Parts: sequence; C-alpha cells; structure tokens
Amino acid sequence: MSVLTNYVKKSDASIYYLFNRKLHCNFLDILMKNITHLGSVVFAIIFPLIFFIFQKYEIRKIGIDLVWTLLLSQAIVHCIKRIVRRQRPYKILEKAIAINPPSCQYSFPSGHTNAAFALAFVLAYHISGLAIFFLVLASLVGMSRVYLGFHYPTDVFIGFFIAYLSYFTYFKFF
Repeated sequence: MSVLTNYVKKSDASIYYLFNRKLHCNFLDILMKNITHLGSVVFAIIFPLIFFIFQKYEIRKIGIDLVWTLLLSQAIVHCIKRIVRRQRPYKILEKAIAINPPSCQYSFPSGHTNAAFALAFVLAYHISGLAIFFLVLASLVGMSRVYLGFHYPTDVFIGFFIAYLSYFTYFKFF
C-alpha cells in the first residue's frame, strides 16, 4: 500500500507544481482569481436563493434542488476536512505560490470545487442544453484552486466526486 500512497503523493505534487508554478502568467492570475469565486460560500448561498425570487414552480424547483444538493455535499466535505486535517500545499511544498490564501487551514477535500460541481450538476440536469458550459465552469473552479496554490489535485478530484455522489443521491432518493 505504501507504494501506491507514495505514487499518489508524488503525482499529486507533480501536477500541483505544473499548475501552480509552470503555467503562471498575468492572464491566468486574473482569470483564476476571479473564476474561483464561483465556488465560494457567498456565491453558493446567493446563487440558489436567486431562483426563489421567481413565482414559477419549475424555476423555484431548481433553487430547491441546488440548496439540498449543496447542503448534502458541503456537510460531507466539512466533516472530512475535520477528520483528515490535510494541510494546504502552499504550507508544505517548497516554492509553492499562494495568491490570497484562504483562512481555512485544511485542504482535503476542496469545498470550492465541491460547491461549483454541485451547482453545475443540478443546473446541467435542469438546463441540459447548457450542461457542457456549467461543467466547464466548475472544472475551471477546480483548476483555479490548484493554480492559486490552495489545493492538491486529489483535493479537487475528491471535491468533484463528493459533489457527484451528493447530486446522484439527492436525485435518486429524494
């Protein structure tokens, strides 16, 4: 098992450095600093609430689905963060670049990525014609978390996976 663990850690650091060090440029600095907010707590709270303004049930139903999927996925993410307590990569890896580091000290799994994908999965379900758009935006949020230095790629992948499980569970059983 330690061979697999070492391989994952080494791959994680290599991919992290690719996004965090080698791809840095002014354009991506601006893009990633802005796109990452699509997974923020403020956005994840305000965006679903916008759907409740509308009187039409179909639109309001999207808001309900967004709220429940987000609640389920974020509850799982924050429980895992408290159990695993993985330090953020910019605190551990040498020469890591961290642009405006977050206040939360734990990185595993990525809450921003999780929120972005939870929103994207629900929106893709309800507005299937824009599914690719929503999923690409969520993917950019995940990439931004590594680019900005806050997460390892495995943090992002598990954030995505928990969002998918939460979406699937909500739509299958509720």
